[in-house]
Amino acid sequence: IPAWGGCKELLQRWVVNRRRPGGPMPPIIKCFETISTATVSRSAAEAREYLFLRPEDGITMNRDRLLTDAKARALALAEHYRPPEFEAMRLPGATARVAMDMAIKSFRLAGKATAHDEVVALALAGVLSGGDTDITEALSEEEMLALERDAFLPLVKTTQTLDRLEHMLETGKPLRN
Repeated sequence: IPAWGGCKELLQRWVVNRRRPGGPMPPIIKCFETISTATVSRSAAEAREYLFLRPEDGITMNRDRLLTDAKARALALAEHYRPPEFEAMRLPGATARVAMDMAIKSFRLAGKATAHDEVVALALAGVLSGGDTDITEALSEEEMLALERDAFLPLVKTTQTLDRLEHMLETGKPLRN
C-alpha cells in the first residue's frame, strides 16, 4: 500500500472531488479499487483522471523541456510555497472496513486474489476506513498518516511485499504472488 501520505492524499482528493457520488463510501471504494489493483497511469491525462495529479500540477509535453520546466516550477514553489491545508476527514470506520473485508474474502474464495493480496487488501481497508473511528469523528492528517504507517511497516517486513515492491520498480507492473 502507498505510505508516507499516499493513501491520505488520494483519499482526500476523492473526498473533495465533485465528480463522485455523495456519501462517505464512494471515495473510499474508489481509492480501494485504484490502490488494491495497483493501477498505474499510462499518460499524464490518465494520471489526472485517477487523481494522481492535481488540477494545478503542470504537465510538460516536450521531453526536452522536462528538466527546464521542473526547475522553473521548483524555484517558483520555493519562493512562496505553503503546504495545502488538510481537511479533516470523517470516515465510517468498521462499517466501511467490514464491507471491504467481505469483498476481499469473496475475491479470495473465487480465486481472483492470492493469499498475500488478501493480507495487503485487509491492511489497506483498515487505513481507508479510518481504523477504529466512526463517521462522527474527524480524523486529522497526523491520524491518517499514523494509520498508513501502522499498516505499511508490518507489510514491508514480509518477503512477498518486498518482492512486489522490487517487481513494480523494475517493470512498472504489479506482481501477483
